[in-house]
Amino acid sequence: MDAMLEWARRLSPAEAAAGALAGNLALFTVALLAGGLLVRRFGDRRVTPPPAPPDRRERLLTVVAVLLNSAVGLLGWQLWRAGWIRLTTDPGPRALVDLLLFSLVMDALMYGGHWLAHRRRLYRLAHELHHAYPDPRPATLFVLHPLEVLGFGGAWITVLWLWPGMSVLALSGYIGVNLVFGLLGHLGVEPVPARVRRLAVFRWVALPMFHAGHHADPAVNLGFYTTVWDRLFGTIDPRYDARRAAPDPALP
Repeated sequence: MDAMLEWARRLSPAEAAAGALAGNLALFTVALLAGGLLVRRFGDRRVTPPPAPPDRRERLLTVVAVLLNSAVGLLGWQLWRAGWIRLTTDPGPRALVDLLLFSLVMDALMYGGHWLAHRRRLYRLAHELHHAYPDPRPATLFVLHPLEVLGFGGAWITVLWLWPGMSVLALSGYIGVNLVFGLLGHLGVEPVPARVRRLAVFRWVALPMFHAGHHADPAVNLGFYTTVWDRLFGTIDPRYDARRAAPDPALP
């Protein structure tokens, strides 16, 4: 792990930019392929109507999102190399603690940012664009206004800057966690079977149908990884737990 960090430190800016772009293209490709497989496999468990064919604007926004995410990754690399972001190679329990705490901090920040994004003036400025596609598909995860892409990127870079030393394994794990939750929330289907959805842990961990409910009703379910903040601040769909336990989770 130390050798990998030293190799990354020696990259030129051009090489780092190419690596950031390649990494984000890989994440985008994985999201489309895995999402497509899940939608086909669980197409009988739709929780939103089937989406219309993607339009030109939707395709353009996904390209812009991948490019901007790559730029954020390059900025993170530059800040790390300059010493503003501190990374460690600690394995095991330290990495797990970092991953859990970082995910919870980001969940809180994303809830707050999402709540602000739904205030009328800010909504019209940026977030309304995402809700122009109420029936999500896997690629909808990347259909965001550029300001939102940069806002999320800026948030996690700021948290990394303030962190006393983030485990590389935890940071890599968080990128995976963010992709998985973002993808599952935009499938438009519920792949988790009812017997699993009824487990106590899924009262707090957001299921795919949780974010789908937000697309159906933008006033509810503002969280991303957990339902904690929605329950605390009263923005959870009051029917969510009943739907979570129902054999058929379809939203009306």
